[in-house]
Amino acid sequence: MNKKQIHVFLIIVLLFGLSFIILLPLFRPGFLVTDDGNWMIIRLSAFYQTLREGQFPVRFLGRLNQSYGYPVANFLYPGFMYIGSLLHALGLSFQTSVEAIIVGSVLLGSCFTYFWLRRIFSQVSSIAGAIMYVLMPYLLFDIFKRGSVGEVLAIGLMPVALFSIESKNKWLLAPIVALLAISHNTLAVFFLPFLFGYILLKKYWNVLPHFIFGVGMTSFFWLPAFFERTYVTFDSIAISNPGSYFPISHTIILWSVPLLFSALFLLFKDGYHRSKEFWYVTIIFCLSTFFATKGSAFLWRVADFVKFVQFPFRWLAFFTFLGPWLVAAAISEIKKGKIVFIICGVLLLIGSWVTTYFKSESIIQPEGYFTTNEATTTVKDEYMPKWATKQMKERSTKRIEFFKGQGTIEEKVITTQRIDVVIHAKEESVIQLNTIYYPGWGAMLDGEKGLITYENEYGLMRLSMPAGDHQLFMEFRETFGRFLADLLSAAFGVMYGISLIILIVKSRNKKKRRYKEKNI
Repeated sequence: MNKKQIHVFLIIVLLFGLSFIILLPLFRPGFLVTDDGNWMIIRLSAFYQTLREGQFPVRFLGRLNQSYGYPVANFLYPGFMYIGSLLHALGLSFQTSVEAIIVGSVLLGSCFTYFWLRRIFSQVSSIAGAIMYVLMPYLLFDIFKRGSVGEVLAIGLMPVALFSIESKNKWLLAPIVALLAISHNTLAVFFLPFLFGYILLKKYWNVLPHFIFGVGMTSFFWLPAFFERTYVTFDSIAISNPGSYFPISHTIILWSVPLLFSALFLLFKDGYHRSKEFWYVTIIFCLSTFFATKGSAFLWRVADFVKFVQFPFRWLAFFTFLGPWLVAAAISEIKKGKIVFIICGVLLLIGSWVTTYFKSESIIQPEGYFTTNEATTTVKDEYMPKWATKQMKERSTKRIEFFKGQGTIEEKVITTQRIDVVIHAKEESVIQLNTIYYPGWGAMLDGEKGLITYENEYGLMRLSMPAGDHQLFMEFRETFGRFLADLLSAAFGVMYGISLIILIVKSRNKKKRRYKEKNI
C-alpha cells in the first residue's frame, strides 16, 4: 500500500473502533430492550418463512396476526428483511441478523461519511465529520431507544448515496438508491428528494439517470403500497399523538448544539454566503428543526401529515448527514492551531449523552420466541384489510376446516401461502380457510376458478361446494397490477444493467487507449 492508502486504512480503523465502542451494548448477551426491536426480529422471521415458502416479492405474512395473516410486507419497508433473510440463510440467527444490520449500517455510514466529505473538505475536517456521524443523537436514539432497524439502515445508506453522487460513481448509485427506497417508508420520502435536489444543485447531470434507475427498480414495492392503501385501515387510524413527542425532539436538538454552532459560525463567513451547497444544507437543516418542534404544531393537526410522518422527531433524521457536513465545513474554516482544542471540546460535550446509552438493558430470548410469535408487529394493526372489522383473539388449531356441512379434509400441502387438499363433503358445504382475504389469493376447485367470499366480520376466506369429492387448490400470487409493477422494476433493472455494461466497455477502451499512448 502507498502512503495515501495507509492513511485511509488507519482512518477506517479509527472509525470502526469508535463505532464498536459506541455499539458495545449490542454485543452483550441477549437483545437490547427497545420500543420496536423485538417486533423487527419477529417480522423478519415471518418474512423469511414466507420467502422460503416461495412468495416473491414477499407481501402477505401468513404466520402473523394469530396465524390469520395480513399484508404488512406489502406496505412496510422490506429492505432490512431481504438483507436479514440472506444473513439468516448464511447461518446467522434472526436476532444476530438484525444486530448485524444495525452494526453494518453504522460502520458503512461512518466510512462513507468520511469518503463523501473528503471529496469536499480537508482530511481533518472529514474525519471530524465522520466521527460526528457515529455520535449523532438521532442515530443513537434510533438504535438504543427505538430499535428502528429500518431507519438505521436508511441513515447508513444515505452517506453511500451522497458519496456516489459526489464521486459520480454511477454503478454504485442505482443499487444504493434502490435499497434506500425500500429501507424505510418515511425516511425514503425525506431522503430521496434531498438527493435529487443535491444532484440538481451540483449539476451532476450524468448521474441523474442512475438515480432514476434506482428509484424505478423499487416500483415493485412503492406502486402497490401507494395504490392499495385503500384496501387497509391505515388512512383511518391515528397512529400517534404528535404533541406528546415534541419533548423528544427538543432533547435531541439540545444534544445537537455543536451542529447549531457550526451553522451560525459558517453564516458569518463571507465565502459561505456565496455557497449554494451551504444554503441548501442550512435551509433543510432549519426546516427539519422547525417541523420537529412545537413551532409547527399547527401542521401536525393536518391528518394526512400526521398519518405518514407519525412522529415529529423523525424530521431530525436529516441531522445525521447534514450535521457532519456542517461540522466538517466549520472546522475547515478554523485555524489549524485551534482545531484540536475545538474537536476535543466537542467530543467532551457529546460524550455526556453517549454514556447514557450504556445504561440500556438486554433481555435473553430463545430463537423460538421470535420464530413462533404470531403478533401483528405494528402499532395499531394499521395495515389490516378494511373488511376484517373484527380480529380473532386466538389462533385457530386448523388452517382449513368445514364452516358449514360435514365431511373430511385430506391434506396434501398446507403452508401459510398454499393450500392443496381433497375435500370429501357428505353434503353441500362451506369450507373456511382460516386466513384473512387479501387481493392475490385465488382458488381452483376441481380445475376451475373457485369463488372466494369474505363477507364476514373476520374477513376470512370461504368457498361453497356441493356434496362429493373435490380437489381444492388455493394460493397467494401477484395481482395483475402488482405484476405490472414487478415488470417495471425489472425493466429499470435491465436498463441499469445495460448502462453498467456500457460503462465497463468504455472504461476498458479508455484503459486500452492510454496503454497504447504510453507505448507509442
